[in-house]
Amino acid sequence: MQNMSAYVTSNLLRFPDATVKALQKDEIELDSVPRASFTTGKTGLAWLACGPQLEVINSLTGERLSAYCFSSATEQQPTVVAVREFSWQKKTGLLVALVEAEGSVLCLYDIGISRVVKAVVLPGSVTAVEPIINQGGASPITQHLHQSLRWFFGVAAVVTDVGHILLIDLCLDDVSTNQDELDASDLEVMSGVPAEIPKLREAARIVHRHLCLQLLAPSGTTISALCYISRTNQLVVGFSDGCFSLWNMKSLRREFHGQIEGGKVPVSAFAFQEPESDPRNCCYLWAVQANQSGEDVSLHLLQLAFGNRKCLSSGHIIYEHLEYCEERYSLDLSSSFLSLRSQTNRTKLLGCQTIEKFHTRSEREDGLPEGMFSFIRTMGANQPGIQRILLS
Repeated sequence: MQNMSAYVTSNLLRFPDATVKALQKDEIELDSVPRASFTTGKTGLAWLACGPQLEVINSLTGERLSAYCFSSATEQQPTVVAVREFSWQKKTGLLVALVEAEGSVLCLYDIGISRVVKAVVLPGSVTAVEPIINQGGASPITQHLHQSLRWFFGVAAVVTDVGHILLIDLCLDDVSTNQDELDASDLEVMSGVPAEIPKLREAARIVHRHLCLQLLAPSGTTISALCYISRTNQLVVGFSDGCFSLWNMKSLRREFHGQIEGGKVPVSAFAFQEPESDPRNCCYLWAVQANQSGEDVSLHLLQLAFGNRKCLSSGHIIYEHLEYCEERYSLDLSSSFLSLRSQTNRTKLLGCQTIEKFHTRSEREDGLPEGMFSFIRTMGANQPGIQRILLS
C-alpha cells in the first residue's frame, strides 16, 4: 500500500496576481496562517483567506469572483478560521466564521455582491462551522430534523475550542442587506429543547437575537472537525484527543462516541462514502487524523451499519437506526508519500473528499471509478497555487 501512486494529478493552477498580493500584505501579522480549500458543492469554487482577507476563486479557470476584508469593532483585526459554501433563496454564498479578540462572529456572505448580509456574535473561539439546512418551517423538506429545528429558517452547526456544539437559527426568512459583521446580532443560547419555539423565536427577533440550541455544553476539549451527513442525518464531531461522536439530528441525541485507533491525535477531517450496490444498510466514513503541523497524516475507514434505509417524500435517501460503528481499515501517510516527482517543497493536507458514482446522470462523476479519494494540497511559497491528487 505504501507504493500507491496518484491516479490523477492536476496541473498547477495559479491564482490571479491580485489575489496573491492581497493575501501577502505586509500589515498582516505573521501568526495569520493562510487557509484555503475547494468547496464541496457543484459550483466549482475555491476560497483563500489570510487574517481578515477573503478571496473566492473559480477553481476551473482561476478567475477571481469575489473579495472582502472583514472588519472588527476593536483595533485587532479578525481572522477567518472557517468557510463553508452555503446557498439560499437562489443566491450563492458562504458561511464565514471569524475569531476576534473577544469572541467570534458567524457571517453570511453573498458572493454575488461581495458583502456580508447577516452576522451573529458567538461565544468563545470557533473552530468549525457546518450548514445543516438552508430552508425552514414545518415542510417535507425539514421532516428529517427534530421538531424544534423545524421552526428555524436555516440551521448552521458551530463548534468551539472548548467543546461547544451549537445549532443556530440563521433567520433566512428575514435577511437584511444592511447588516454586516460590525452590526452583528446577539445569540440566545438555550440548553435542552424548550417548548413553544415559535413564541421564543418571535420574541428573540424583536430584540435582534438568534435562537440557538446547545447540543453539547463546553467540555474543555477542543473540537477540531465537523461534518453533517445528510444521508444518515448525523452530525459528526471530531475532537483534539482523537475521539469522535455521531449526533442524530432527528432526536438530537448522541448515537455513538469512541476513539480512533490512531491514538490521541486531533481529528482534522471527515468524508462520507456510500456503496453503490451493497445489499446491507452500510455506509463508510473516512476520518483523517493530523497533528498541528499537518505533516503526519493517517486515514481511518469506519463502517456504519443501520437498521433501515428509506426514501423520504422529498426524494432523498436516508439511513436510520445506527446499529454499530467499527474501524475497518487505516493507512499512514506522510509528506513524502504525497510528494510528486522531485518536488521538495513542504506540503500540508488541507482537506479531503470522496468522489462517488451515482446512478442519476446529474449526480454522477463520469470517468471516475467508484470509491476514489481526493486529497488537496498547497504548493510551496515559490509556487502559489493548488493541486488536486486522486488516489484509487
